[in-house]
Amino acid sequence: MNVEPVRTTAHCLGRDHGRKQLEQVSVDNPVTHIGDEGVLREYNRSDVFRLQEYLETLEQIDPEPLTKHHFAPGIYVRELLIPAGTVLTGKVHRHETMNILVSGTLKVTTDDGVQELTGPMIFNSQPGMKKAAVTFTDVIWLNVHPTESTDLEEIEQEFIVPEDEALEQEKRKCLGGT
Repeated sequence: MNVEPVRTTAHCLGRDHGRKQLEQVSVDNPVTHIGDEGVLREYNRSDVFRLQEYLETLEQIDPEPLTKHHFAPGIYVRELLIPAGTVLTGKVHRHETMNILVSGTLKVTTDDGVQELTGPMIFNSQPGMKKAAVTFTDVIWLNVHPTESTDLEEIEQEFIVPEDEALEQEKRKCLGGT
């Protein structure tokens, strides 16, 4: 079943049922494999976009029921519960972003390459980073943004690069532009 991707922090959540199926899928389509033998051994934004294209052909999980929004003076936190066995890509952030892995284990692209992470832990990702991940357990992931706004559309515009703009930037890079 092909469902339109939704627009949240992890807007493309392709349901996979654990490592074994992920490895089987990777034989036919290596871009879906995140890890030691796959194309996402190191962080490469083009590979993450290719993975996202593939994931969009799979059954999608609607992240809205799995997403919570928290506000405090000057702070917005987006909390996402990601079920075990999910392969996902995230949005491109305009600014450095604090990531908090509250709980769970996943393999994710980071500024330092592909890493297997287990919560709890905190790390920052640089502007322009597009993450891809596979979860091995249920994961609770937080993104922290400095803002006074409580309007989710306004926050999205301030902190997230629109998908079409991010894809256009990637195409220009691939063609040797800036």
